[in-house]
Amino acid sequence: MGMAAPVKIIAVGDELLEGRTLDSNSRDIQRALGGHAVQVELVQMVPDRQDAIVQALDRTTEGDLVFMCGGLGSTPDDLTREAVAVWGGVDLPEDERAMEMIRARYRRRGRAMHPVVARQARVPAGLRPVANPVGSAPGLVGRLRGRHLILLPGFPAELNGLLPLMVAELRGSGLLPAEGRVLTYRLAQITELALVDLCRPVMDSHPGLKWSWWVTDWGVDLRVAAPGGCADDAMPQEMADALEAALGHHVFSRRDQDLAAVVQKMMLARAATCGVAESCTGGLIGGALTANPGSSGFFRGGFLVYADDAKSKLLEVGEADLAGHGAVSEPVARAMAAGCRRKLGCDYALAVSGISGPGGGTEGKPVGTTWVAVATPSALFAHCYRFPADRRRNRLLTVAAALDSLRRVLQFGDDADPWSLTAAWDFRA
Repeated sequence: MGMAAPVKIIAVGDELLEGRTLDSNSRDIQRALGGHAVQVELVQMVPDRQDAIVQALDRTTEGDLVFMCGGLGSTPDDLTREAVAVWGGVDLPEDERAMEMIRARYRRRGRAMHPVVARQARVPAGLRPVANPVGSAPGLVGRLRGRHLILLPGFPAELNGLLPLMVAELRGSGLLPAEGRVLTYRLAQITELALVDLCRPVMDSHPGLKWSWWVTDWGVDLRVAAPGGCADDAMPQEMADALEAALGHHVFSRRDQDLAAVVQKMMLARAATCGVAESCTGGLIGGALTANPGSSGFFRGGFLVYADDAKSKLLEVGEADLAGHGAVSEPVARAMAAGCRRKLGCDYALAVSGISGPGGGTEGKPVGTTWVAVATPSALFAHCYRFPADRRRNRLLTVAAALDSLRRVLQFGDDADPWSLTAAWDFRA
Protein backbone atom coordinates (compact mmCIF):
# COMPACT_ATOMS: atom_id res chain seq x y z
CA MET A 1 0.00 0.00 0.00
CA GLY A 2 1.09 3.57 -0.56
CA MET A 3 1.51 6.50 1.75
CA ALA A 4 -1.16 7.32 4.28
CA ALA A 5 -3.52 10.23 3.84
CA PRO A 6 -2.67 13.27 5.98
CA VAL A 7 -4.08 12.85 9.51
CA LYS A 8 -5.58 15.74 11.45
CA ILE A 9 -7.21 15.78 14.88
CA ILE A 10 -9.90 18.08 16.23
CA ALA A 11 -10.41 17.89 20.00
CA VAL A 12 -13.64 19.54 21.10
CA GLY A 13 -14.33 20.84 24.60
CA ASP A 14 -14.31 24.03 26.64
CA GLU A 15 -12.58 22.12 29.44
CA LEU A 16 -9.50 21.58 27.23
CA LEU A 17 -9.08 25.28 26.51
CA GLU A 18 -9.75 26.32 30.11
CA GLY A 19 -7.12 23.96 31.48
CA ARG A 20 -9.62 21.85 33.42
CA THR A 21 -8.81 18.70 31.42
CA LEU A 22 -5.66 17.60 29.60
CA ASP A 23 -6.02 16.44 26.00
CA SER A 24 -5.00 12.80 26.41
CA ASN A 25 -7.27 11.79 23.53
CA SER A 26 -5.06 13.28 20.81
CA ARG A 27 -2.09 11.44 22.28
CA ASP A 28 -4.01 8.15 22.30
CA ILE A 29 -5.08 8.59 18.68
CA GLN A 30 -1.48 9.22 17.66
CA ARG A 31 -0.32 6.14 19.55
CA ALA A 32 -3.00 4.02 17.90
CA LEU A 33 -1.64 5.06 14.50
CA GLY A 34 2.00 4.61 15.48
CA GLY A 35 2.39 1.07 14.17
CA HIS A 36 1.75 2.41 10.67
CA ALA A 37 4.51 5.00 11.02
CA VAL A 38 1.85 7.69 10.49
CA GLN A 39 2.52 11.14 11.89
CA VAL A 40 -0.36 13.49 12.69
CA GLU A 41 0.05 16.80 10.83
CA LEU A 42 -2.29 19.00 12.87
CA VAL A 43 -4.04 18.94 16.25
CA GLN A 44 -6.68 21.59 16.94
CA MET A 45 -8.45 22.21 20.25
CA VAL A 46 -11.73 24.07 19.88
CA PRO A 47 -14.50 25.14 22.28
CA ASP A 48 -17.99 23.70 22.45
CA ARG A 49 -19.30 26.08 19.80
CA GLN A 50 -20.74 25.09 16.47
CA ASP A 51 -18.98 27.86 14.57
CA ALA A 52 -15.59 26.94 16.09
CA ILE A 53 -16.00 23.29 15.11
CA VAL A 54 -16.99 24.29 11.57
CA GLN A 55 -13.95 26.56 11.30
CA ALA A 56 -11.69 23.71 12.46
CA LEU A 57 -13.14 21.45 9.75
CA ASP A 58 -12.53 24.21 7.21
CA ARG A 59 -8.81 24.02 8.09
CA THR A 60 -8.69 20.45 6.80
CA THR A 61 -8.37 19.59 3.12
CA GLU A 62 -9.74 16.99 0.74
CA GLY A 63 -8.11 13.60 1.22
CA ASP A 64 -7.47 14.09 4.95
CA LEU A 65 -8.25 11.55 7.64
CA VAL A 66 -9.93 13.72 10.28
CA PHE A 67 -10.30 12.37 13.81
CA MET A 68 -12.73 14.34 15.98
CA CYS A 69 -13.12 13.66 19.69
CA GLY A 70 -15.65 15.14 22.07
CA GLY A 71 -19.13 16.62 21.75
CA LEU A 72 -21.05 13.38 21.09
CA GLY A 73 -22.86 13.23 24.43
CA SER A 74 -26.36 14.26 25.44
CA THR A 75 -25.88 17.63 27.13
CA PRO A 76 -26.64 20.99 25.46
CA ASP A 77 -22.94 21.71 24.86
CA ASP A 78 -22.43 18.50 22.84
CA LEU A 79 -22.58 20.01 19.37
CA THR A 80 -20.17 18.00 17.20
CA ARG A 81 -22.86 16.11 15.29
CA GLU A 82 -24.73 19.32 14.53
CA ALA A 83 -21.56 21.13 13.48
CA VAL A 84 -20.48 18.32 11.15
CA ALA A 85 -23.91 18.27 9.51
CA VAL A 86 -23.84 22.05 8.98
CA TRP A 87 -20.28 21.97 7.63
CA GLY A 88 -21.10 19.05 5.33
CA GLY A 89 -24.38 20.56 4.16
CA VAL A 90 -26.27 17.36 5.04
CA ASP A 91 -29.27 16.38 7.12
CA LEU A 92 -29.01 15.08 10.68
CA PRO A 93 -31.67 12.35 10.96
CA GLU A 94 -32.12 9.86 13.77
CA ASP A 95 -30.39 6.64 12.72
CA GLU A 96 -32.20 3.46 13.70
CA ARG A 97 -28.94 1.48 13.87
CA ALA A 98 -27.51 3.99 16.30
CA MET A 99 -30.70 4.00 18.35
CA GLU A 100 -30.65 0.22 18.64
CA MET A 101 -27.01 0.33 19.79
CA ILE A 102 -27.99 2.76 22.55
CA ARG A 103 -31.08 0.79 23.57
CA ALA A 104 -29.07 -2.43 23.68
CA ARG A 105 -26.58 -0.89 26.08
CA TYR A 106 -29.32 0.24 28.43
CA ARG A 107 -30.97 -3.20 28.26
CA ARG A 108 -27.68 -4.87 29.21
CA ARG A 109 -27.40 -2.56 32.20
CA GLY A 110 -31.01 -3.08 33.22
CA ARG A 111 -31.74 0.63 33.16
CA ALA A 112 -34.32 2.81 31.47
CA MET A 113 -32.95 5.16 28.83
CA HIS A 114 -33.33 8.86 29.61
CA PRO A 115 -35.20 10.55 26.74
CA VAL A 116 -32.42 13.08 26.14
CA VAL A 117 -29.98 10.26 25.29
CA ALA A 118 -31.85 9.85 22.00
CA ARG A 119 -29.76 12.81 20.74
CA GLN A 120 -26.85 10.38 20.46
CA ALA A 121 -28.67 8.50 17.70
CA ARG A 122 -28.65 11.47 15.32
CA VAL A 123 -26.12 10.83 12.55
CA PRO A 124 -25.05 13.25 9.80
CA ALA A 125 -26.05 11.83 6.40
CA GLY A 126 -23.04 10.10 4.85
CA LEU A 127 -21.71 8.78 8.15
CA ARG A 128 -22.61 5.55 9.91
CA PRO A 129 -22.54 4.53 13.57
CA VAL A 130 -20.06 2.16 15.20
CA ALA A 131 -21.13 0.51 18.46
CA ASN A 132 -19.42 1.91 21.54
CA PRO A 133 -18.13 -1.00 23.69
CA VAL A 134 -17.74 1.21 26.78
CA GLY A 135 -20.41 3.93 26.71
CA SER A 136 -23.68 4.81 25.03
CA ALA A 137 -22.67 7.33 22.34
CA PRO A 138 -21.79 5.48 19.10
CA GLY A 139 -18.72 6.45 17.15
CA LEU A 140 -19.36 7.78 13.66
CA VAL A 141 -17.37 7.18 10.48
CA GLY A 142 -17.69 8.04 6.80
CA ARG A 143 -16.86 10.53 4.04
CA LEU A 144 -18.01 14.12 3.76
CA ARG A 145 -16.66 16.76 1.38
CA GLY A 146 -13.75 14.53 0.39
CA ARG A 147 -12.55 13.94 3.96
CA HIS A 148 -12.77 10.65 5.81
CA LEU A 149 -14.23 11.55 9.22
CA ILE A 150 -13.85 9.51 12.39
CA LEU A 151 -15.95 10.91 15.27
CA LEU A 152 -15.18 9.61 18.76
CA PRO A 153 -16.55 10.38 22.24
CA GLY A 154 -14.44 12.67 24.40
CA PHE A 155 -14.44 10.44 27.48
CA PRO A 156 -11.02 8.72 27.30
CA ALA A 157 -12.22 5.23 28.23
CA GLU A 158 -14.87 5.34 25.50
CA LEU A 159 -12.46 6.75 22.93
CA ASN A 160 -9.94 4.01 23.66
CA GLY A 161 -12.64 1.38 23.44
CA LEU A 162 -13.59 2.55 19.94
CA LEU A 163 -10.12 3.34 18.59
CA PRO A 164 -9.06 -0.24 17.73
CA LEU A 165 -12.29 -0.72 15.75
CA MET A 166 -11.77 2.52 13.83
CA VAL A 167 -8.10 1.85 13.08
CA ALA A 168 -8.94 -1.67 11.89
CA GLU A 169 -11.56 -0.22 9.54
CA LEU A 170 -9.12 2.33 8.15
CA ARG A 171 -6.54 -0.40 7.63
CA GLY A 172 -9.07 -2.67 5.94
CA SER A 173 -10.21 0.16 3.67
CA GLY A 174 -6.65 0.85 2.52
CA LEU A 175 -6.60 4.28 4.17
CA LEU A 176 -3.52 3.44 6.22
CA PRO A 177 -0.26 2.09 4.82
CA ALA A 178 0.90 -1.40 5.69
CA GLU A 179 2.42 -1.58 9.13
CA GLY A 180 6.16 -1.20 8.97
CA ARG A 181 8.33 -2.92 11.49
CA VAL A 182 8.25 -0.92 14.72
CA LEU A 183 10.43 -1.40 17.77
CA THR A 184 9.11 0.08 21.00
CA TYR A 185 11.06 0.38 24.23
CA ARG A 186 10.02 1.81 27.57
CA LEU A 187 12.96 2.78 29.73
CA ALA A 188 13.48 3.99 33.29
CA GLN A 189 16.30 5.61 35.24
CA ILE A 190 17.73 7.33 32.20
CA THR A 191 17.36 10.87 30.83
CA GLU A 192 16.26 11.71 27.31
CA LEU A 193 19.67 13.04 26.22
CA ALA A 194 21.48 10.08 27.76
CA LEU A 195 19.20 7.79 25.77
CA VAL A 196 19.97 9.67 22.56
CA ASP A 197 23.68 9.20 23.28
CA LEU A 198 23.16 5.44 23.72
CA CYS A 199 21.28 5.25 20.43
CA ARG A 200 23.62 7.46 18.40
CA PRO A 201 26.00 4.74 17.08
CA VAL A 202 23.07 2.60 15.96
CA MET A 203 21.33 5.59 14.38
CA ASP A 204 24.44 6.58 12.46
CA SER A 205 24.97 3.08 11.10
CA HIS A 206 21.33 2.61 10.02
CA PRO A 207 19.99 5.78 8.33
CA GLY A 208 16.49 5.93 6.89
CA LEU A 209 14.61 4.84 10.01
CA LYS A 210 12.35 7.13 12.02
CA TRP A 211 13.47 7.61 15.64
CA SER A 212 11.28 9.15 18.34
CA TRP A 213 11.75 9.51 22.09
CA TRP A 214 9.65 11.25 24.68
CA VAL A 215 9.65 11.72 28.44
CA THR A 216 7.04 9.84 30.50
CA ASP A 217 6.17 9.53 34.18
CA TRP A 218 8.36 6.41 34.29
CA GLY A 219 11.35 7.62 32.27
CA VAL A 220 11.72 7.82 28.50
CA ASP A 221 10.01 5.92 25.69
CA LEU A 222 11.72 5.10 22.40
CA ARG A 223 10.17 4.12 19.08
CA VAL A 224 12.06 3.11 15.95
CA ALA A 225 9.96 2.65 12.83
CA ALA A 226 10.63 1.47 9.31
CA PRO A 227 8.24 3.16 6.83
CA GLY A 228 5.25 1.06 5.85
CA GLY A 229 5.73 -0.94 2.69
CA CYS A 230 9.52 -1.00 2.99
CA ALA A 231 11.47 -4.15 2.33
CA ASP A 232 12.00 -6.53 5.23
CA ASP A 233 15.65 -5.54 5.42
CA ALA A 234 14.72 -1.90 6.18
CA MET A 235 15.22 -2.77 9.84
CA PRO A 236 17.71 -5.67 9.91
CA GLN A 237 17.91 -7.97 12.89
CA GLU A 238 21.54 -6.97 13.36
CA MET A 239 20.37 -3.40 14.06
CA ALA A 240 17.74 -4.55 16.54
CA ASP A 241 20.34 -6.68 18.36
CA ALA A 242 22.76 -3.75 18.54
CA LEU A 243 20.03 -1.50 19.95
CA GLU A 244 19.05 -4.10 22.56
CA ALA A 245 22.68 -4.31 23.68
CA ALA A 246 22.97 -0.53 23.92
CA LEU A 247 19.78 -0.05 25.95
CA GLY A 248 20.43 -2.97 28.29
CA HIS A 249 18.86 -3.03 31.73
CA HIS A 250 17.19 0.38 31.28
CA VAL A 251 14.40 -1.35 29.31
CA PHE A 252 11.45 -2.38 31.43
CA SER A 253 9.01 -3.11 28.60
CA ARG A 254 8.92 -3.60 24.86
CA ARG A 255 5.17 -3.04 24.70
CA ASP A 256 2.80 -0.26 25.68
CA GLN A 257 2.83 -1.40 29.30
CA ASP A 258 3.51 0.81 32.29
CA LEU A 259 6.14 0.09 34.91
CA ALA A 260 3.67 -0.84 37.63
CA ALA A 261 2.03 -3.42 35.33
CA VAL A 262 5.44 -4.91 34.54
CA VAL A 263 6.25 -5.23 38.24
CA GLN A 264 2.84 -6.79 38.89
CA LYS A 265 3.36 -9.39 36.17
CA MET A 266 6.76 -10.33 37.56
CA MET A 267 5.44 -10.54 41.13
CA LEU A 268 2.50 -12.73 40.15
CA ALA A 269 4.73 -15.00 38.05
CA ARG A 270 6.79 -15.87 41.11
CA ALA A 271 3.83 -15.85 43.53
CA ALA A 272 5.59 -13.20 45.60
CA THR A 273 4.21 -10.36 47.71
CA CYS A 274 5.35 -6.84 48.43
CA GLY A 275 4.59 -3.81 50.56
CA VAL A 276 5.61 -0.16 50.73
CA ALA A 277 6.77 2.32 53.33
CA GLU A 278 6.34 5.85 52.02
CA SER A 279 7.28 9.21 53.36
CA CYS A 280 7.80 11.85 50.65
CA THR A 281 5.50 10.17 48.09
CA GLY A 282 2.52 10.05 50.43
CA GLY A 283 0.96 6.88 48.97
CA LEU A 284 1.80 7.33 45.28
CA ILE A 285 3.80 4.09 45.11
CA GLY A 286 1.00 2.06 46.67
CA GLY A 287 -1.43 3.78 44.34
CA ALA A 288 0.67 2.84 41.30
CA LEU A 289 1.02 -0.78 42.42
CA THR A 290 -2.74 -1.14 42.87
CA ALA A 291 -3.78 0.72 39.70
CA ASN A 292 -4.07 -2.42 37.58
CA PRO A 293 -6.60 -5.25 38.02
CA GLY A 294 -5.19 -8.26 39.84
CA SER A 295 -2.98 -6.29 42.22
CA SER A 296 -4.52 -8.02 45.23
CA GLY A 297 -2.63 -11.12 44.13
CA PHE A 298 0.70 -9.64 45.22
CA PHE A 299 0.29 -6.33 47.09
CA ARG A 300 0.04 -6.69 50.86
CA GLY A 301 -0.27 -3.07 51.93
CA GLY A 302 1.76 -0.11 53.05
CA PHE A 303 2.65 2.51 55.61
CA LEU A 304 2.37 6.28 55.16
CA VAL A 305 4.98 7.43 57.65
CA TYR A 306 5.39 11.11 56.95
CA ALA A 307 6.31 12.18 60.48
CA ASP A 308 9.38 10.89 62.31
CA ASP A 309 7.37 9.50 65.22
CA ALA A 310 5.23 7.52 62.75
CA LYS A 311 8.40 5.97 61.34
CA SER A 312 9.56 4.92 64.80
CA LYS A 313 6.18 3.76 66.14
CA LEU A 314 4.89 1.92 63.06
CA LEU A 315 8.12 0.61 61.51
CA GLU A 316 10.42 0.57 64.56
CA VAL A 317 12.93 2.91 62.95
CA GLY A 318 15.51 3.67 65.61
CA GLU A 319 15.17 7.06 67.26
CA ALA A 320 18.96 7.29 67.34
CA ASP A 321 19.08 6.94 63.53
CA LEU A 322 16.41 9.60 63.11
CA ALA A 323 18.19 11.97 65.49
CA GLY A 324 21.69 11.27 64.25
CA HIS A 325 21.16 10.97 60.50
CA GLY A 326 17.78 12.56 59.85
CA ALA A 327 14.70 11.11 58.19
CA VAL A 328 16.25 11.47 54.73
CA SER A 329 19.19 9.14 55.16
CA GLU A 330 20.42 5.67 54.30
CA PRO A 331 19.97 4.14 57.79
CA VAL A 332 16.37 5.36 58.01
CA ALA A 333 15.45 4.22 54.49
CA ARG A 334 16.93 0.78 55.19
CA ALA A 335 15.11 0.53 58.51
CA MET A 336 11.83 1.55 56.87
CA ALA A 337 12.13 -1.16 54.20
CA ALA A 338 13.15 -3.83 56.71
CA GLY A 339 10.37 -2.80 59.10
CA CYS A 340 7.76 -2.83 56.34
CA ARG A 341 8.78 -6.32 55.21
CA ARG A 342 8.75 -7.58 58.79
CA LYS A 343 5.42 -6.01 59.77
CA LEU A 344 3.55 -7.08 56.63
CA GLY A 345 5.18 -10.48 56.25
CA CYS A 346 5.83 -9.79 52.56
CA ASP A 347 8.65 -11.02 50.35
CA TYR A 348 9.73 -7.59 49.11
CA ALA A 349 9.39 -4.08 50.48
CA LEU A 350 10.07 -0.62 49.08
CA ALA A 351 10.83 2.42 51.21
CA VAL A 352 11.32 6.06 50.22
CA SER A 353 12.23 9.17 52.19
CA GLY A 354 13.13 12.44 50.53
CA ILE A 355 12.91 16.23 50.27
CA SER A 356 10.55 16.91 47.39
CA GLY A 357 10.53 20.69 47.80
CA PRO A 358 10.16 23.50 47.30
CA GLY A 359 11.39 24.02 50.86
CA GLY A 360 13.17 21.83 53.39
CA GLY A 361 16.52 21.51 51.66
CA THR A 362 19.92 22.20 53.21
CA GLU A 363 23.43 22.53 51.84
CA GLY A 364 24.12 18.91 52.69
CA LYS A 365 20.69 17.67 51.61
CA PRO A 366 19.33 19.95 48.88
CA VAL A 367 15.79 19.74 47.55
CA GLY A 368 15.45 16.56 45.51
CA THR A 369 17.61 14.44 47.83
CA THR A 370 15.77 11.11 48.06
CA TRP A 371 16.69 7.73 49.51
CA VAL A 372 15.11 4.58 48.06
CA ALA A 373 15.52 1.20 49.74
CA VAL A 374 14.54 -2.30 48.61
CA ALA A 375 14.27 -5.23 51.00
CA THR A 376 14.35 -8.71 49.43
CA PRO A 377 14.14 -12.18 51.04
CA SER A 378 17.93 -12.24 51.28
CA ALA A 379 19.28 -8.68 51.02
CA LEU A 380 18.68 -5.00 51.73
CA PHE A 381 19.76 -2.26 49.30
CA ALA A 382 19.56 1.54 49.37
CA HIS A 383 20.51 4.38 47.05
CA CYS A 384 20.47 8.17 47.16
CA TYR A 385 19.10 10.23 44.25
CA ARG A 386 19.35 13.95 43.57
CA PHE A 387 16.20 14.79 41.66
CA PRO A 388 16.28 18.21 39.96
CA ALA A 389 12.65 19.14 39.40
CA ASP A 390 9.69 20.69 41.21
CA ARG A 391 7.74 18.94 43.94
CA ARG A 392 5.30 17.14 41.65
CA ARG A 393 7.96 15.86 39.27
CA ASN A 394 10.34 14.88 42.09
CA ARG A 395 7.63 12.73 43.62
CA LEU A 396 6.89 11.06 40.28
CA LEU A 397 10.59 10.41 39.74
CA THR A 398 10.74 8.81 43.18
CA VAL A 399 7.88 6.46 42.29
CA ALA A 400 9.59 5.52 39.03
CA ALA A 401 12.96 4.97 40.72
CA ALA A 402 11.43 2.77 43.43
CA LEU A 403 9.37 0.63 41.07
CA ASP A 404 12.17 0.21 38.56
CA SER A 405 14.63 -0.74 41.29
CA LEU A 406 12.21 -3.45 42.42
CA ARG A 407 11.84 -4.53 38.79
CA ARG A 408 15.59 -4.92 38.48
CA VAL A 409 15.75 -7.07 41.61
CA LEU A 410 12.96 -9.28 40.29
CA GLN A 411 14.68 -9.54 36.91
CA PHE A 412 18.29 -10.07 37.99
CA GLY A 413 17.95 -11.77 41.37
CA ASP A 414 17.28 -11.07 45.05
CA ASP A 415 20.99 -10.62 45.74
CA ALA A 416 21.58 -8.27 42.78
CA ASP A 417 22.06 -4.68 43.87
CA PRO A 418 19.73 -2.80 41.48
CA TRP A 419 22.05 0.20 41.52
CA SER A 420 25.24 -1.70 40.71
CA LEU A 421 23.97 -2.15 37.14
CA THR A 422 24.39 1.51 36.25
CA ALA A 423 25.69 4.78 37.54
CA ALA A 424 23.31 7.03 39.49
CA TRP A 425 20.51 8.58 37.48
CA ASP A 426 22.41 11.52 36.02
CA PHE A 427 20.07 14.45 35.46
CA ARG A 428 22.85 16.65 34.15
CA ALA A 429 22.60 14.75 30.83
